[in-house]
Amino acid sequence: MEADWSAASYHYSLAALSDTCDLRLHGLFKDSWQGDSALPGMMGAFGVETKFEGHTAHLTKQPGAAAKPFFEWDFLPCPDIAQTLAVVCGAMGVHGLFTGLETLRIKETDRIAALQNELGKVQVSLMKLPERFSKKKEKEHFMLEGKAVVEGSPVFQTYEDHRMAMAFAPLAMLGEVGIEEPKVVDKSYPAFWEDLKELGFLISSHT
Repeated sequence: MEADWSAASYHYSLAALSDTCDLRLHGLFKDSWQGDSALPGMMGAFGVETKFEGHTAHLTKQPGAAAKPFFEWDFLPCPDIAQTLAVVCGAMGVHGLFTGLETLRIKETDRIAALQNELGKVQVSLMKLPERFSKKKEKEHFMLEGKAVVEGSPVFQTYEDHRMAMAFAPLAMLGEVGIEEPKVVDKSYPAFWEDLKELGFLISSHT
């Protein structure tokens, strides 16, 4: 059985925010039916290369690998990784142009509004562009701008949404952060925090 590509997105995020990376993710198929398997192509824009060794994705990032200054993607086939990529863009100061976010409003929470609120805590903006900027009137375009500044231990709300918790956790690469309702990850990735500990993160729980 194939592993979950959306869960893999959080490890890709960590790889992108690292100076260097050599990480293997097991159970991922190169020719996958999952929409989120677009990740290798996406994350190449942030300096992360993927090579497949059977059903293992080998992620590497070489010293000095730079992200492209602009990232554009239609997330309609893969909406579950839009939050991850929004945080990566913000963390690395990459301008993002996102389309296909319409279904994010009807997930566990309004994920567009949630992203706007939480990215704002680190000086990153996500704005809907006026219709005149779209050649296809049925598409909504969102521009992401700014480079994240993590200071004062910002606490990110999860809105009872597991993907908000996991998408924002990698910002700990930039400084100390807090995640409200951390157990929300149990919905799709119960071992998430333990896996981060194994990667060297210091995680504390406050009651």
